[in-house]
Amino acid sequence: MKQSPVVSILMPTYNHEKYIAQAIESALMQKTDFKWELLIHDDCSTDSTLSIARLYSEKHPDKIKLLTETKNQGLMKSYKKLIEASKGKYLAVLESDDYWLDENKLQMQVDFLENNPDFGITATDIIKVDKDGKEISSSKTFNNHIINTERWYEELLGTNGVHGACSVVFKKSDYEKFCNIDDWIKLNFKTFDHPAWLSISFNRKCKFFQKTTSAYRVLGSSISNNENSKKHIDFITSCAEIEEYIISKFGYGSISPKEYNQKICLCVMGKALKRHQKEAFVKYAKKLIPMSFKQKIMHCLPSFYYWQFIFRH
Repeated sequence: MKQSPVVSILMPTYNHEKYIAQAIESALMQKTDFKWELLIHDDCSTDSTLSIARLYSEKHPDKIKLLTETKNQGLMKSYKKLIEASKGKYLAVLESDDYWLDENKLQMQVDFLENNPDFGITATDIIKVDKDGKEISSSKTFNNHIINTERWYEELLGTNGVHGACSVVFKKSDYEKFCNIDDWIKLNFKTFDHPAWLSISFNRKCKFFQKTTSAYRVLGSSISNNENSKKHIDFITSCAEIEEYIISKFGYGSISPKEYNQKICLCVMGKALKRHQKEAFVKYAKKLIPMSFKQKIMHCLPSFYYWQFIFRH
């Protein structure tokens, strides 16, 4: 009888000819005492990404399965197809511009989940690298909000997120029980990981390993790190809209609506000021429930506050 994989590695890809080989090689180096599969979904790339992925799938047919498209579907539909094709008990994310550093990564996280059935997500420290693979940030500050707690939901609210989806391994059964990707597609969510981690973390304990296992590549064209200020703020506000949906399903958890209002509004407003995005600043200043005199000025006179800030900085 053919053994089923314990882990399905999900690799959505589009026009990553420069990076996909490194991502695939980092999966192939994993040392485990269980079977795993790498599922690659090429979303109609216009460069040589597909041909590179096909070479690997032909060389490792027992490990790699390639899914293709004749028309671009978008990231969320790509994740849906990958998960529908997956056979593993656990799912690991490895987008094709990221890569793993530790050959024991999957073994460590699966061992923990197998021994702790009340946990749904595990994540680890990461490094951030640039387009050439040069380290630009060390791993010790990105996920401070979740390092010392098993309850992530309230910490992730406020567009905090888990930095580096490439470090995460989670239970497929929890995804199927708590996540509705059809809703996410219908609502045009721009990212898979934020609604997934929020939905699962509300219902399950989570584990963070202070061990660097993964490299998250920061590209100026990526949706979450776009060099275009408007596109970057649009992504931040889209995460805030994702949270509105999540809160409508699961509530605020242990924080009050007023606390959440402060968290989300000040987060978006701060990033909008930094990126000189007046429209987003004004929108969330008007949503802000003021808790100080300064916040009253922001709320009542958002355009005035914005321009005086810009002139002074």
